[in-house]
Amino acid sequence: MSESQQIPEAILRCTEQIPPLPDVVVKVIQLTRDQESNAKELTNVITQDPALTGNILRLCNSAYYGLPRVVSSLSQAIMYLGFYAVRNLVLTCSMRNFYESDRVIYGYNEGGLWFHSVASAITAELICEKLRPDLRDAAFTAALLHDIGQLIIAMSIKDTCDTILDIMEENNIPEYDAERQVVGISHDELGGVVADRWNYPDELIHAIRYHHKPSAAKSPSFLTSVVHLSDSICLQLGYGVEAESMKYQAYDEVLDTLAINRDSIDIFSEQAKLRVEERAPIFIESLNGAS
Repeated sequence: MSESQQIPEAILRCTEQIPPLPDVVVKVIQLTRDQESNAKELTNVITQDPALTGNILRLCNSAYYGLPRVVSSLSQAIMYLGFYAVRNLVLTCSMRNFYESDRVIYGYNEGGLWFHSVASAITAELICEKLRPDLRDAAFTAALLHDIGQLIIAMSIKDTCDTILDIMEENNIPEYDAERQVVGISHDELGGVVADRWNYPDELIHAIRYHHKPSAAKSPSFLTSVVHLSDSICLQLGYGVEAESMKYQAYDEVLDTLAINRDSIDIFSEQAKLRVEERAPIFIESLNGAS
């Protein structure tokens, strides 16, 4: 049975209506998978889309990045931020309008899923700065997109969103189990299917698909564990979330993969609170201006 056949019909119809990624985004993903590609090739592809180019430069010059000088070209942006950071900005810009910050999603307050996603991305970036700096950019993007499946479920079955919350609260179960009972698929499973359909890099698909159950993956993934931890921290801090039943503690196996302990989570939480409150509004405002 294919992944598409496993998706309930109402949700399948919604996913089929989602427009494909723009050609320039697809080409950027392909380029960054090719170890022989270079910054010049990446620049040439992105500049084919003037609007996207302008959006990326606007973000690069925002207070979020705090670059030492104004960036006036993509080649400069790549020089300052790096090859993969610019790729992830391309993905971020391409997904921003899809989220629509005023959309109400079950379990979140108005605009809460977008804020939670941004907060999770900032927290994942922070965690990787301390543990795996080489994964910093990938962690930001994976955490930003980790709940894309929940957005699609809310768009597809608006009349049953309250039912999902009721089942969560009455049975004291996480939202992914309630989703499976109500609509036949959980948001992490659906997110993995959609990310694969969009031809996202494998590491992003894996992190989205297994961010709630890292142990269910065929092999442990540091990036998936980072997304799991950042999601848990931001839910515990209440970023965007309305339903208390959405909150959960990070799993022990995730701590083992990251080689940290519970005390480390407390430290990350305090650091994340400071950074999210400082940077999330700047990032969201800059991205809104770029959309």
